[in-house]
Amino acid sequence: MNTFERTETRAVLNARADFLAKVWAYFGLAIATAAVGAYFGKEIIILPHSFYVPYGIFMALMFTQGMWGNSKTFAVPMFLLFAFSSGTILYPTLAFAAQTGQILAVIQALAASAGLFFAAAIFGYTTKKDLSGMGQFLFFTMLGVFIAGIVNIFIGSSMMSFIISCISVVLFSAYTAYDLQAIKNGAYESAIMAATHLYINIFALFNNLLNIFLARD
Repeated sequence: MNTFERTETRAVLNARADFLAKVWAYFGLAIATAAVGAYFGKEIIILPHSFYVPYGIFMALMFTQGMWGNSKTFAVPMFLLFAFSSGTILYPTLAFAAQTGQILAVIQALAASAGLFFAAAIFGYTTKKDLSGMGQFLFFTMLGVFIAGIVNIFIGSSMMSFIISCISVVLFSAYTAYDLQAIKNGAYESAIMAATHLYINIFALFNNLLNIFLARD
């Protein structure tokens, strides 16, 4: 390898490291913003149907992330609003856990989701196996889980909810590994978009693990 090639390789590695640092910085910002959203959830969700306002914002931003995620003007504010609304919609479940003396379930869900997320992230970043072929399967599995969740809103089956949560834990653990490898391979142009995908993964992991631990207790 000549001097030019070594310099070029070093530049690529430095650029990748800088991009990854930005991704983790935005990811941490999303976690902090979600915590603020959960804290103020009591002030926002004051009426029985007011929950659907932050939920609607969260879903709308999640499905339109491709539009705002790469925008120089709207990416940051939309990203923060997305994280804040996700924390807000967690408030009812967290409040229920506190009122029923199940704080341990929240702690267990936090620990388990963090453990699974970072284990999957490390695997995805370090494995030599190409995970890109998983993309289509993961997407259609997520679509199926989403549809099943909507159906269960009308059915109200606790067993179906438990099964959906278990499948979701496996699904978003796999998505975490998939996304980390994609980030490593330069599949993302926007650090905010990459951070959004990682945040969705850990949010889904925590939410579904919390449902599992609460159902167990």
